[in-house]
Amino acid sequence: MKKFLVLFILLFGLTAQADVMEVEQISDMPHFWEQNGRPEQKVLEVGAKIINANKLDKRIPINLDRNSKIINAFSSMPRKTVTIYYGILPYFDNDDELAYVLSHEMAHSLDAYGGPFKWIKMVYNSKEYEFKADLIGIDLMVKAGYNPIAAICTANKWMGESYWDFWIFTTHPKTSRRLLKMYEYIYVKYPWALKTDMVKNLNYQNFLYSSQKEVNAFLQHQKERSSKQKTEDI
Repeated sequence: MKKFLVLFILLFGLTAQADVMEVEQISDMPHFWEQNGRPEQKVLEVGAKIINANKLDKRIPINLDRNSKIINAFSSMPRKTVTIYYGILPYFDNDDELAYVLSHEMAHSLDAYGGPFKWIKMVYNSKEYEFKADLIGIDLMVKAGYNPIAAICTANKWMGESYWDFWIFTTHPKTSRRLLKMYEYIYVKYPWALKTDMVKNLNYQNFLYSSQKEVNAFLQHQKERSSKQKTEDI
């Protein structure tokens, strides 16, 4: 009887200890969310803001992959999901930069709703669709209230410059070409952005230095075009 009583006390004690541990773990959850949940909260918040502001009529689920070794984001054509890797998060200085990457991938997901034949076209013309996603992404982020200059800032910051830019050797265009197209698009469609404080961003300034020749050629072309248009109007 005594052995049974001792065994009962031991089992009761272990059970009570387990209950206490479980309560402690639950009480720690707010702290866990504060320390580990902020990235998910921020990505989902900015993503939802873009989707709602543009009144997108297609579902685009957003996921955050905790792999911190991968500096990337992608859109799954079959699933239409947008995935952001932890490794890219340190490269974002503000919501605007995160908004560009999310908007770019959302543009791919919207195209992916075209079905399997559209997917094949996207694969074989991947460079064309990268350019397209950049520009549509800029439209999506601006509609949600974000500064399009951030697209240039973040792309200049972490996107590499491929040696090859020919046919099947790369799936993406050279980043320098993408940056220039973004600049030209913003200059024409969102000129107000070029007067904001974000143009003082070090990464935007770096883009201007590295693309000075191309930017000057574009500005000269725009100047000549404007002058010609004024002459024709007279």
